[in-house]
Amino acid sequence: MYINLSDLKEIGGKKEFNQELELNSLKFAEREIEVADLIEINLEVFNTTDSFLVKGTITSKLKLNCSRCLKEFIEPIELAISEEVLKEEMEDQSELFIDEIIIDNIILSLPMKVLCSDDCKGLCPQCGQNLNEGECDCEIDTIDPRLAKLKEFYDKKDS
Repeated sequence: MYINLSDLKEIGGKKEFNQELELNSLKFAEREIEVADLIEINLEVFNTTDSFLVKGTITSKLKLNCSRCLKEFIEPIELAISEEVLKEEMEDQSELFIDEIIIDNIILSLPMKVLCSDDCKGLCPQCGQNLNEGECDCEIDTIDPRLAKLKEFYDKKDS
């Protein structure tokens, strides 16, 4: 999507841009992130001596998968954008391509580990039961592998 800047020639000038953008998905780090709603863009573009300053907000909803329980959920996003686009790096100073700015800001806003909720219990490592939906009957004996030999020592001593 392009913003027409042909009417923003004066240094110190400002232009407002409000639009909706439809993106189906974003690709990031070998995974695909589905955009569940239109991306609402509310930006102001300022003309400075050497660059165009883009400030504003974008809002939308993303369809994500929880890193613990693998459940799909909708995450609303509202991001503040502040980007500087140097004039010398632009091919045509009469229009500004903003798709990359929007996509980069969405990707950078995602946490390293996406969770459906802060208290997500995840999956049972033995049977795969979603522990948010109910407990399982598995007996999980979690021992730090560095201390496994110590457990064997105490088991031999008891017998």
